[in-house]
Amino acid sequence: MNGMYTIFTIGLLLILTTPIYSLRGVQQSKTLMSSLAHSFEPVYSNEGKYLNVAELLDACRDFSSALRKIGQTTLARDFESNIRKAEALYNSAPSNQRQSLSSLLLLERESGIHGPNGQLQDYSAATGLLWIRRYLEFHLDMYTAILASSDPTAAAIDAYKTQIEPFHGWALRKLFTVRLSTMMPSREDLLAILGNFQTQEFGQKEEQIVLKDLSELVSIWRPIVMQWRTTYEDLDLEDIRRA
Repeated sequence: MNGMYTIFTIGLLLILTTPIYSLRGVQQSKTLMSSLAHSFEPVYSNEGKYLNVAELLDACRDFSSALRKIGQTTLARDFESNIRKAEALYNSAPSNQRQSLSSLLLLERESGIHGPNGQLQDYSAATGLLWIRRYLEFHLDMYTAILASSDPTAAAIDAYKTQIEPFHGWALRKLFTVRLSTMMPSREDLLAILGNFQTQEFGQKEEQIVLKDLSELVSIWRPIVMQWRTTYEDLDLEDIRRA
């Protein structure tokens, strides 16, 4: 999985170094967080307790578009490469085996392309969806901490240690720890980024709007990633190899 580790490494470093001024002059009546909450809301089926793959892929595409809107084009391309892996399997799968995440991943697993103990093929849908989930889990943990008034640097470091660090070797761990310790924006600037507001016009009213929308997104993401992780564990697809 070295190729995917490299892609994720480049992408996460880019999200930490996107300049604040790239957002100036861009303001919308609806925040990016609100739009993403709307996109991810239909992914999880409360009745059947499953993730709808079509809705999930659409929502992930919207997340990628949000990355582009705030200037993270290279990261968006890397994210989209993972989406395409999932879409390739989804588009070729029989309609009765692709509605839920579990049925789609089971179809791929039964094709015999993966190794034992969750050793996934780099080009597989399972690999792409694994890294998409880890990326969302990183943001979920970071945003949850920020909503609890944590400093963005501390929130990012804690989220990294929980969600990404276990899959990094020593060199990547050291690199990320330094980057996260020095490159995170202030709380005000980060919230302006998430709300897609001009930083020079960001005040208490705008902050409350972003925090409300961010809280909604977090509440929608949480059951999605929990079901996502459970599906991988049940199917023995949780590849824990380090880069």
